[in-house]
Amino acid sequence: MNSSLISASALPAYTAVLFDFEGTLVDFQWQLGPAEDELRQACARLGLQGKEFSSGNYAAMWNAAVDLFAPQGRQAELRQALGPVYDRWDLDALARWAPRPGAAELLGQLHAGGRPAGMVSNIGRGALVAALRRFGFAECLSPVVTRDDVSYMKPRAEGILRVIADWQTTADQVLFVGDSHADVYAARAAGVAVAIIRGGECAETTFADNPPDHMISQLSELAGLIAGRGDQT
Repeated sequence: MNSSLISASALPAYTAVLFDFEGTLVDFQWQLGPAEDELRQACARLGLQGKEFSSGNYAAMWNAAVDLFAPQGRQAELRQALGPVYDRWDLDALARWAPRPGAAELLGQLHAGGRPAGMVSNIGRGALVAALRRFGFAECLSPVVTRDDVSYMKPRAEGILRVIADWQTTADQVLFVGDSHADVYAARAAGVAVAIIRGGECAETTFADNPPDHMISQLSELAGLIAGRGDQT
């Protein structure tokens, strides 16, 4: 373990860290193709039409549906129709998730050093809570905001803004760590810096038009950023 991760004498670049879950602290296992096909069918049964439902991804479909259903007060109906589909594919991924190298060490060091660390994930509460307990991450992350705790998934900024308010901090003090375009867009919308770890949901080459503040290959590379010793370019 890198004992210099948290240094009381160093001026930190970020005073708090927010993590995505799948693809970031664990490997990416959601089966996007069949899951999104099933979600499109469920959306069609609700009479939902348009580009977001014909070609959008799992988050775009949900957020577009909320935009339509929320003004009508039909959020409960939407969750009843689509929630079980998301939950089923979460549980499918849960059976295969494995921690990224260094994830437990990083979270443990942040926790021991008193550095706030939280999570905003598009995974639902059931699978996420089970996974965090299985891998020993739960006690190191607070708060944990799941898909079930917000109206909108990332790339909307709702979850990140909720944590910033909970921590009573400012956006410029927070680093968001993720693996997807949704993470970049959500972080940008919330006004926080974002680091993307390679090998997650989205290939590195696809970030060319909207690059993150930091691109890393291993979670251990966050040590310099968090302690204020990293390359800030």
